[in-house]
Amino acid sequence: MTIRRIRFTRLLKSVPLLIFLIALCFTVFHLVGYSTQPTHKHEIQQIEGGHDFDVDDLKAFLAGPAENFEERSESTAKKNLIIMSHGRSGSSLMGDIFNHHPSVFYMYEPLQTIERVLPKLEGNKHYDQLAKEFLTGIFRCSFEPPQILADIENFYRKPDHPRVSQAIASPPLCRYRTTDPQWDTSFCPPMTSESLGSACKDNYDLTVMKLLINRIPEGSIKSILTACNPLDITCKVIILVRDPRAVVASAHSVGFFRESDSNAKLQTRQFSYWNCKEIEENLELVRKLPDSLRNRVKLQRYEDLAFDPLKELSGLYNFAGLSVTDSVRTWLNETTQHPRSDCNHAEDGEQATCTKDDAWQAANRWRWKAHPFEIDMIEHYCRGVMLLMGYRPVDRSYELLSDVKIPLFSEDYEAKHWFLH
Repeated sequence: MTIRRIRFTRLLKSVPLLIFLIALCFTVFHLVGYSTQPTHKHEIQQIEGGHDFDVDDLKAFLAGPAENFEERSESTAKKNLIIMSHGRSGSSLMGDIFNHHPSVFYMYEPLQTIERVLPKLEGNKHYDQLAKEFLTGIFRCSFEPPQILADIENFYRKPDHPRVSQAIASPPLCRYRTTDPQWDTSFCPPMTSESLGSACKDNYDLTVMKLLINRIPEGSIKSILTACNPLDITCKVIILVRDPRAVVASAHSVGFFRESDSNAKLQTRQFSYWNCKEIEENLELVRKLPDSLRNRVKLQRYEDLAFDPLKELSGLYNFAGLSVTDSVRTWLNETTQHPRSDCNHAEDGEQATCTKDDAWQAANRWRWKAHPFEIDMIEHYCRGVMLLMGYRPVDRSYELLSDVKIPLFSEDYEAKHWFLH
């Protein structure tokens, strides 16, 4: 077979054709490669930079909670700590860190109660109003009305949730402590509003709860601070953030959302957009708070907790005003080294409440679980908040994605400097 040489002069004559072919290839790559662009611009728009808040609305908000926070007495006000995050961000582990402290009265996602009991309540109260009232009640160790107490009783006494709250599963609400071999829910008599309220108020120095952002009214820290407005209570807030690529991939895998069209991936687009939008808006709101309120908010990245649990434990407890105990240190060291397969239903409850998982594996799992197409899509919609939080986009680099020795987050990042803790 004879191979003909292509002469340079002939190549020059075909330059217009080459230019056309190059332009065509670029166009195809742009259309196919960037198919993560919004399919409906009125539904989704790319997040770029910060969001502008209504100045009058912010001033009105600050005129209430900000002033009251400065007036209250730290020595007499009931102390509370709220962990807010999106689902699949490591909030169960974060909550369990406080759940294991002997001075903490812990509640696991209490706003689930409002979702369940709202249809049973009389009157015209809507979810947001009832949720704020319920949170203020918990901050005061008040558990009313009866429908709410009944739901709490049902949730915390389920076999699926044996130790989801160490406080509610311990004396005086149960005969034995959870560490006692004799412990069983049969030794936990039905709770009354008085017995639960008294245990919360008299036996524990700090009430801690974890709340998912999608259940918080308006998805905003503003609603939490508003619920903390009364002078007889005081609150601190931890905003827990995880790499959105890990959050969205994990949320999809457990059925938080489902795709009706596997090619368009509209649900993945929307889920990515709204999750990152809510995080960015909450960060921006904290940035604009006066120091009296910013001093009560801590930003915590899940990846920092996963890679150095004991170091982050000290920072978290210091913020909450708690001392680090040997028992908590031992428990955290063990639970972040166990594989997920070590979860035991009798001891740990259902998968959603079990916090055993190898921390390094948990932080990196998305890198080999998520499809590169989905990762590219998430990076497109979440690039703004990723850069604020120090998460490094892979920008379609398989080498960067697959080399787990390279962390995809930096130690220093812009949002870190917006917080006082």
